[in-house]
Amino acid sequence: MKKWIIVGVIVIILVTAGVLVTKREPAVEQAGLQVTQEAPQEVRRQAVSVASATYSTMQERLALHGIISPWAEVNIVPKVPGRVAKVLVEVGDQVSAGDVLVELEAEELALQVKQAEAALAGATAALARMQAGARAEEVAQAEAALEQARAGYENARLTYERAAKLHEAGVMAGKDWDAVKAQYEVAQAQKLAAEKTLELVKKGARDEDLANAKAGVAQAEAAVALARLTRDNAIMRAPISGVINQVNVQVGDMASGAIPAVNLVDISRVKLNLQVSEREVVRLDRGQEVTVALDVLPDVLAEGRVGSIAPAADTRTGLFSAIVELTNPEGNLKPGMYGTAHVVVKETVDVLAVPERAVFTAEGRPSVYVVREEVAHLLPVEVGIKSDGLVEIRSGLDDGDDVIVRGREFVTDQAPVRVVERGIMQ
Repeated sequence: MKKWIIVGVIVIILVTAGVLVTKREPAVEQAGLQVTQEAPQEVRRQAVSVASATYSTMQERLALHGIISPWAEVNIVPKVPGRVAKVLVEVGDQVSAGDVLVELEAEELALQVKQAEAALAGATAALARMQAGARAEEVAQAEAALEQARAGYENARLTYERAAKLHEAGVMAGKDWDAVKAQYEVAQAQKLAAEKTLELVKKGARDEDLANAKAGVAQAEAAVALARLTRDNAIMRAPISGVINQVNVQVGDMASGAIPAVNLVDISRVKLNLQVSEREVVRLDRGQEVTVALDVLPDVLAEGRVGSIAPAADTRTGLFSAIVELTNPEGNLKPGMYGTAHVVVKETVDVLAVPERAVFTAEGRPSVYVVREEVAHLLPVEVGIKSDGLVEIRSGLDDGDDVIVRGREFVTDQAPVRVVERGIMQ
């Protein structure tokens, strides 16, 4: 029992001593005595990368998407129906204007040409005879007939004059007088007819007959030209230089105008067909230089120019058509490919710029973080055009200001930072 009483007394003494020590610490500090305490922890700084605002030349560009088409495309159809005799080209062949592509059977057409040429020869000969006039023997024959008619007329005239005296004297009966008179009139008419005949023989064909003969020659010439054209149309030639894109016939087929026999494209140059909005079309001009990037050929950049711009929008889409003209000497720009035209519409020299990734929206305004004495400061800025990963700063920054381009997502205004990389401009 005594042992337990002694233990309790000892515990009470130890607790009381601890409380007294605790209460004495402030007094000890006031007395100038040192008390050992743990040192405060160092401030944590966010690691960031910065770039300096510098003066640059800025270009504002439009990026317009379109599809490449050939410079020219021709569907070659036969002008005359017929059976295919020869096919002289294959898909992919390079041809020049005038080269023969397909030939149709043309035996019947050749015979029609010969028939028309013979008709022309006949009409030409007839015209020549009329233009040459009568032959010498024809003139002599007409003159002889006139002499004979004149002789007959003189005889009839003398008989008529003698009969007239007898008739006036009452010696010749009326019916005999009528007969003499009739013979005289017939002889007179025959003489006049012979004179006219000789005149016509010497003069040649009448104007209307000559005109009809000339018209016959012209008609025969037209028939020959048509027959030859029909025969020549049995041979299909390339109207332009280019590459064979399709061949739709083979030997033995019946060709007609319903289906093109050959499709020919010119891809020495190509067109990028664009559909642009009203905001974009007002910034385009004919002749503007364009750089075209291809979706399927990322390493290929084609240079061209704006060729044409539609004056009115499509009523269905509200978009304007525009064409970029591109040279294609290597033929790697294929019709049907998709491309993006980059057009410089504005260039500004010596403007303050920072990487685009440094600019963000804070409280509804474009802003950046500027690092000064290892502290991030949130500053609103006025921005301009964007180009090649940079953005123009019209106000809010000075040349040489360091802006945060990496790590800003973990930074707040007035936050301490630690710069680990400089000079990142994109």
